[in-house]
Amino acid sequence: MVALPPMFSWPWRRGRIATTLLGLCLIASWGTAASRVAVAAELLDGIAAVVNGEIITISEVDEASAPEMAELRRRYAGATLRDKQRALFKQSLQPLIDQRLQLARAQELNLQVSENDVAYHVNKLKEQNQISDAQLQQMLESRGLTMEAYQEQIRHGLLVSKVVNAEVRSRIILMETELRAAYEQHKERYRVAGELTVSHILFLVPSHATSEEEARAKQRAETVLQTIRQGGDFVTLAKLHSEGPSADRGGLLGTFRTGELLPGFEQAITALQPGNISNVVRTRVGWHIIRLEQRKAGAYRPFEEVKDSLKSELSQTKLDKKYVEWVESLRQQAFVTILHEG
Repeated sequence: MVALPPMFSWPWRRGRIATTLLGLCLIASWGTAASRVAVAAELLDGIAAVVNGEIITISEVDEASAPEMAELRRRYAGATLRDKQRALFKQSLQPLIDQRLQLARAQELNLQVSENDVAYHVNKLKEQNQISDAQLQQMLESRGLTMEAYQEQIRHGLLVSKVVNAEVRSRIILMETELRAAYEQHKERYRVAGELTVSHILFLVPSHATSEEEARAKQRAETVLQTIRQGGDFVTLAKLHSEGPSADRGGLLGTFRTGELLPGFEQAITALQPGNISNVVRTRVGWHIIRLEQRKAGAYRPFEEVKDSLKSELSQTKLDKKYVEWVESLRQQAFVTILHEG
C-alpha cells in the first residue's frame, strides 16, 4: 500500500523539528470580539481554535490524528482512553495552529506556489510509487480526501517550506572555524579502523569432536608449523594442508578491519609484525597457523573529506533551533483562542 505524504510532512523538514515544537501557545486576553467568537463556536459546535480570526475545526484535528486515535482505541478503554485521547487532541492541534501562523506569514511576504509546482509534486508521488491517476484517486477517497483537498495540502506544505527558507534557513551562516571546531570536538566519529591482511593454514575440528580428534588436529598443525619454522614455504604448505576455502590461494584470507576477525584469531596476531607467523591458535572452527601479511594503522578521515556532511549536519541543528525560536515569535505576536481541548 502506498503511503501518502502526511499533511505536515513539509519538503524542507527532516523529522526533528516536529518533535521540538513548544507547548500550547499563550491564550491572550480576549474581550468583546472574542466573546462573539465563543458564541459562534457554541452555535457551530465544531471549532477547536481561532488563530488570528481563522478557524480550525475539530474535524481537522480529528483527521490529523486519525491513525494515532485508532491505535489508542485499539489499546485502551474507559477513563484511560479518554485521557489519552484528550492528550493526543492537544498534541495534534498545536501543529495546525503553527501551520496557520506560518501560512499567514507567507501571505504577508507575498509568497506564492504555482499550479505547476503542485502538479509536479503530485506527479512525483505517482512516479515514485508507480501508481496511476485512478489508483491515487482511490487512495485519497480511502482517506476521505478529494484531489482538490490533497492539492491544497501540498500547496500549504510548499508555502510553509518557502516561508521557512525565507525567514529561517536563509539566515543560517556557518563559519569555517565552526566546522573545524566541530570536527575536532567529534573527531572520534571519523576514525577509520586499522586494516590487517592475513593468511592462515586451517585444520578443521568438528563441533562435536572427541578429545582424540581434537588432539590429532592440533598435532597436524604443530607438525606443519615446525616445517615452516625450519624453512618450509608457507604458501606451498597452505595449498597442501589447509582445510579452509583459502587453501588454493596459498592461505590468503584477505584484508580486514579491526574487529572483523574471529576473537581468538585477531588476538593472536596483535603482537605480530608483517611476515611473522603465529603459534598454533584455536578458534571455534579449528586450529590455525596465521601469518600477518600487512598491517595498516588506523587513521582519521581528513576534514576536507567530511566537511560537506558536517556542514549539512550543523546547518540542520541550527535550523531546528532557529525554527523553534521563529515559531515561538509568531505565537507571541498572534491572537490564539483555544475553544476545544478534546
